[in-house]
Amino acid sequence: MVIVYTSDLHGNKELYGELFELAEQRVAEAVIIGGDMLPIHGPFQYSLLEQQDFIFSYLEPRLRDFLSRAPQAVIYAMLGNDDWGASNTHLKDLEGKGIVRLLHGQKHELGDSHELIGYAHVPPTPFAIKDGERRDLQWDSVDQQRCTACCSQGEKTLVVDPPQYFARLKSIEEELEELPAPLDSRAAVYVMHSPPFHTNLDRLFDGRWIGSRAIRAFIERHKPYLTLHGHIHESSEISGKYWDRIGNTTCINPGQSTDELYAVVFELQSVATTLEHTVFGRMAEEA
Repeated sequence: MVIVYTSDLHGNKELYGELFELAEQRVAEAVIIGGDMLPIHGPFQYSLLEQQDFIFSYLEPRLRDFLSRAPQAVIYAMLGNDDWGASNTHLKDLEGKGIVRLLHGQKHELGDSHELIGYAHVPPTPFAIKDGERRDLQWDSVDQQRCTACCSQGEKTLVVDPPQYFARLKSIEEELEELPAPLDSRAAVYVMHSPPFHTNLDRLFDGRWIGSRAIRAFIERHKPYLTLHGHIHESSEISGKYWDRIGNTTCINPGQSTDELYAVVFELQSVATTLEHTVFGRMAEEA
């Protein structure tokens, strides 16, 4: 089963075009988009409307066009921390039309022997949108932040107090344990927008590791077959690798660029020997 995976397209139409061209060329049976799907290019106060308009004016017809030319493919997707949570209502409309299968908090069959499970939330960031953020570990606290913190509610956006907002929500550590359980964790594929902490996948531009400790502990404990990540765009360039291993689990973050598509292609049954990056090429001999 050929899979194309990417993340952090942020409404970039050129990158979406490259993604679907790649998936069509490789005759992909699954296209997985792991978060941060939508744009914030205009004024922030209109960004919720901008994202909703993007879903219906661009994304829906673009996905329909791709599926008409690649009928064997299934598209899986979820929002990320830079997407307003309210936009998920409109993605659910696309799911209801059979165009996309949503990942966050859901489990899907993937091929003959694997299951695909999604989790979109990330630890707190310096950015304004807080819908997709959670405390990492259960006993973490969150201080006041420099930015104005906002969340979406229906068609509105609200300013929130970060310490109070995060305190009333479950942590990533807690939410991960509430995900649908796979029939066999050793065959599970998780799409988690945040990368695991202290890996090749979570290196910031200044070299710091800023991934999720809860996600790393979850991987260490449950030992899934494969995990797919995003969020830290520059990590693959800073660390020099777009994959890592936690025990026997292969973990991937292709990173992202505004100039050309960062994505990976692989055969589900043999990830280590088929994994290929659109920019950095194959690393099978090292994986």
